[in-house]
Formats: sequence, structure tokens, C-alpha cells
Amino acid sequence: MTNGVSARGRKKNNEIKERKNSCLKLFKYLSLPEPTFLNFPDNQMDKTPLIKIVKKIENKIRSLNPSTLITHYSHCLNVDHRITFEAVITACRPINKLSVKKILSFEIPSSTDWALFKDKQFHPNYYIDISKHINDKIKMINFYKKELKHYPHSRSIKGIKSLASFRGVSCGVKYAEGFYLNRSLD
Repeated sequence: MTNGVSARGRKKNNEIKERKNSCLKLFKYLSLPEPTFLNFPDNQMDKTPLIKIVKKIENKIRSLNPSTLITHYSHCLNVDHRITFEAVITACRPINKLSVKKILSFEIPSSTDWALFKDKQFHPNYYIDISKHINDKIKMINFYKKELKHYPHSRSIKGIKSLASFRGVSCGVKYAEGFYLNRSLD
């Protein structure tokens, strides 16, 4: 949605390029088609008219016809995450034979867990067992080395693996991803 770094003071063209290249390398590694970069202003999506963001998402939905969308949690600390959630939910209003049947929200270490909004903490109600894939997850996270921090930061390798273990304990498996099911039309 944004370049993820330009709001951190001066323009950091090398960091912007590096983040984009990390994404492109991961998509190539996963044999996925090239991603779309929307280039909204970093940490300022609240200054962009919501309808402009919604229209971009609606266009992607029309072109891809997904049955499931996974988006940010509604109460992340990061304003761009919150606006993205709002735009996705708006773009997925149940009209015009929408292809989207399920909308899930994911948690983001150091954005979701640090948001201390009253009674709005992330409480997953949908889990996916990743016990057989935890090493793959860590390998893929390493595509974004610049985003990683040192433990006990929640965005450290140990923090990410600990969260997967904690989510696994919540649903009776070794490692899991926790999501919040916003809507499911079966």
C-alpha cells in the first residue's frame, strides 16, 4: 500500500528500493506473479480520501476474483494498517456478486501487539496449523532482514516463533497463525 519508510524522516530512496526488492525476491521465490505497489503516502493514508483507496482495492478484487481476503487488523497501532482494513471492508461490501466470501485479519508484530486501544486487543478466532511450515516461515521472514529487530522485540525471529508457538498452544498444535474472522459467507 505504501513504501513503508518515507515517513521516517527524510526520503530514504535506498531503503524504499531495498524493501521493494525484498518483496519482489520473495514473490519470485514463491513463484507468485509480481505484486502491485500502490504507493500511497507512508504513514499518511489517513490524508488520502478513503474512496481513492477503496477503488484501487476494488479494481484488484475484480481482476483477481479472490474468494478469501486477508488484511490488517482493524486496531493496529499503524494508521496505514487501520485505513487499509477500513478500505478492504468497504471494497468488500456484499453487493454485485462479490467473489470475496471470507475476510480474515492478521496480526503484525509490533503494530498489533503494541496497540493498547481499550478492549480492542487482537483475539484470534480462526487458526491455521503451520507446524510443518514454521521453518519455511522463518526463511521467508528473512527476505525482510531490515525489518527484523533483536529479541525481545516482537519483530525478532525469536519473537515471531514465540508468537506462532503461543497461537499453536491456543488451538492445540505446535505452531499456528492466528487470524480474526471478520466475515464468512458459506
